[in-house]
Amino acid sequence: MKIKLILILIFIFTVSLNAVVMPEGEFIKQRYELEKLKKELDEFYNIKEQEYQNNKQSIDKVNLTIQSQLDDIKKIRDENQKILDEIEQKIVSKAMKLYSKMKPKLVKTILQKKIDSGDINEVFDIMVRLKEKRVMKLLKMFDADISTQLMDMISKYKNKPQGEE
Repeated sequence: MKIKLILILIFIFTVSLNAVVMPEGEFIKQRYELEKLKKELDEFYNIKEQEYQNNKQSIDKVNLTIQSQLDDIKKIRDENQKILDEIEQKIVSKAMKLYSKMKPKLVKTILQKKIDSGDINEVFDIMVRLKEKRVMKLLKMFDADISTQLMDMISKYKNKPQGEE
């Protein structure tokens, strides 16, 4: 019976020992799998990080190119605007010379048509560029309402500070 008891104890001890060893082996196996998974994830992350950096560099290059082209376009636009302003100034200057040389009745007729079509601001622009003596002659030719309206516009324009024109 002692032998049976000893055998049973040895069996129980062996089973217990196997039970303790098995989980430890499983733990090592899981740890190895986790380390392998971590290594794979690190490699994946490094690859994706490199792809991101490459894409970012490409995008930065494209942005620089776009910004450079935008700056060139703005420069060309400004140059074109300057040329258009010069052309407009020449046209206005020639128009003012023509209005100055025309007979006052003809100028009044032209300006009256502009006023009748609702372009009183254009008439005002013309009047502020003409000599004061010429303006007074024209204002006398318009009816009282139009002359008053134009005089109000001219006086507001002349009373504005220099930077607001």
